[in-house]
This record gives sequence, C-alpha cells and structure tokens, in this order.
Amino acid sequence: MRVVVPLIAIAALAMACGGASRQRQQSMMLAGTDPQTANNPEVLRGPGGDVSQLGVPSSPKLEEIDQFTYRLAPGDLIDVKFPYHPEENERVPVRPDGQIGLQVTGDLPAGGLTVKELEQSIVKKASHTLKDPVVSVVIAALAEHKVYVGGDVIKPGFVNFREGMTPLQAIIERGGFTDTAKQDEVLYITRIGDEIQAQRLDLQSVVDGDSNEEIAMTPDDIVFVPKTWIGKADVWVDQWIRGLLPTVPRPGLDLNSLGGF
Repeated sequence: MRVVVPLIAIAALAMACGGASRQRQQSMMLAGTDPQTANNPEVLRGPGGDVSQLGVPSSPKLEEIDQFTYRLAPGDLIDVKFPYHPEENERVPVRPDGQIGLQVTGDLPAGGLTVKELEQSIVKKASHTLKDPVVSVVIAALAEHKVYVGGDVIKPGFVNFREGMTPLQAIIERGGFTDTAKQDEVLYITRIGDEIQAQRLDLQSVVDGDSNEEIAMTPDDIVFVPKTWIGKADVWVDQWIRGLLPTVPRPGLDLNSLGGF
C-alpha cells in the first residue's frame, strides 16, 4: 500500500504538466498544426472569424501532387511509355506487394519510388532487351491512401493520406497525444522500395515550437507513440496493485459482516 500513494502522486503531477502540452496540441489542430501560427488569434479564428469553418484538408487530387517528389503506393495507376518503342507502352497498377509487371521487364518494385526513380529502374532492366531505351512514367490515377497512427494517442487508427502530411499532423488528426505519451521518441516507419526504414522522432520540440518537422509522410507509413515511464508505471499499478486490492467499502458498511466475522 505504501507504493501506491507515491505512484499516484507522480502520475497526477505528470498529468498536470501534460495539460499545457494538450492545449498546445489543440491550438495546433486549429491552426493547421503549424507551430509558428498556433498562437496567432487571427489564424485560429479562420475565415470570417468562425473557428467551425476550419476543416481538415481532403485527399489530394492528381493535379495537386508533385509527380517528381510523390512516392508511388499500392493502388496507383501509372502509364509507362517508350517513345521509340511504342509497342511496349502499358498502363499498369502498383500491386499490393508494391510491384508492377511490364512485358519488357517483368516484375519490378515501384512502391515507395518517385516517378524518376521508377523510370531509371525500368531503363536499367529494359536495356537487357531494348537498345538505349527511353522511358516516361506518368501517374494516371491515385488510389485512396492511408497512414496509420498507433500507441499513446487519443484515437489510434488510420488517416487519409495527403501530399506533404507530417507525422505530427497525422497524430493531431487522431486526437493528439495522451498525457502519458513519450513525445520525444515517436517511432516512424516507412517503406522505400523493398526496404523498411524506421527512425525515432522528437515531436516534443515541434509541439513546443523549438523546431520544425522535416519529414513528409508517404502512403501506408506508420507512426507509433510509446508510453513514458509514468504511463508504464500506471499500467503496472493497474495490473499488480489496483487489481489485487479489495473493493473499497461503502460508507456505513459494516466491515464485520464481511468474511463472516
């Protein structure tokens, strides 16, 4: 019983300290998650001074994306053209495994690559059967893509992908961090070609306005927010202390009636 009181006291202190951070997140949500504008009243009010008019940007249209920086993802439809070998022209989808299949090259990775990177890959493989091939890749249609947010956020789940979306924006759209979230060690997982890459992000400094996000997410990326040690301690208290304690008696209950005394 002596362990419970200090742990509960520390948890209460941590929740109190997290209040300012939560207010900062809410301000960033209203201001489009830009730390530089989060405290600007004009931005927070939105058009016509009505906060309710501020909305979440919708999924991008084909004409809105930058085809030089956008990374292909499963479900995208692309046109692969060979100007000097038009018989090899094809329109193909990026399959769920991230690959495309062309008659002249067979299967090759496309998911996670930009248009230019895919063009270079096709040229390299097509050169085995074609002499000095020239390749042009154009995105014909975009699939509806998602990114996934889990861990210590208010509402874990997916977010519709938008060009230029950052990990913090995705977290904010799922309700923001919980009070026990470890904001300075957020795990970010992405796929580039056949490789899965993971890194730790310090989003606490972004929320505090001390730095800017430098990562733009790609479709099917994953953001996972771990618990702080106080959050883990609270789970431990739930599992090993609160769960073992008897129910607190109601006022006026005769304790002698319990256990047949």
